[in-house]
Amino acid sequence: SATMRLFSFIYLSLYCYQANAFLQRSSPSSGVSFRAHRIRLKTAVSSEQAEDKAAVANILKKKRIAILVCPAQFCVPFDYDVLFDNLADLKDELPVQIAESSRTVPLGRTDWIKVARQLPTQQFLQANLNVKQTLDWYFQAIEEGLSAIFAAEGEDVNICLVGHSIGGWVARAYLGGLSRSSSAVHRLAVKQCTSLVTLGTPHISPEEALVDQTRGLLRAIAESSTCSPKALKENHGISI
Repeated sequence: SATMRLFSFIYLSLYCYQANAFLQRSSPSSGVSFRAHRIRLKTAVSSEQAEDKAAVANILKKKRIAILVCPAQFCVPFDYDVLFDNLADLKDELPVQIAESSRTVPLGRTDWIKVARQLPTQQFLQANLNVKQTLDWYFQAIEEGLSAIFAAEGEDVNICLVGHSIGGWVARAYLGGLSRSSSAVHRLAVKQCTSLVTLGTPHISPEEALVDQTRGLLRAIAESSTCSPKALKENHGISI
């Protein structure tokens, strides 16, 4: 550690001082040789200290990113603990610094039952569900997760949304404004979000499918001009 190296340097310096004084008294020529050795020793220690400083500087210059995982259907934060454990193990190899406040959107398994509110509606039968009305509970949970990140990291932290399955197109809808949120958290999230990563996410509703399982939600998001990868990149600098 840096502390041990400093202690060793002080100890060796005192040793060199005493040894040098003795050699100078006994043999001037030997003293000259020992001073040269001491200089080499100081150079070696200074080199190690420089390497430590370089390592710290490398960590500090890494881009700091907080990850918010948008879970798949019926998934909860516990299901993504392994993902965050793996990221922690790879922290020294990653080109970015993962913020400690990174987390999963706080959803419980029973929260998904809220979709059932739309079952008896005409919009559901016609496969024309309204994105905000149907997914408002998910959008609110996203903002809760973002609020916790900003509170812990500050408003200058970069955000990366990771969407798993349905979470990918829900995240697109949120960033594209289909949540109709006017909160300060939403404005800050769109400003600070630099990337959206989707895992196993269907982004286009298959026209040939016998039944649209999303009941029009995926089609509405895919057809929204504000939710397209091009729009998110050009309007907000968000890469997908």
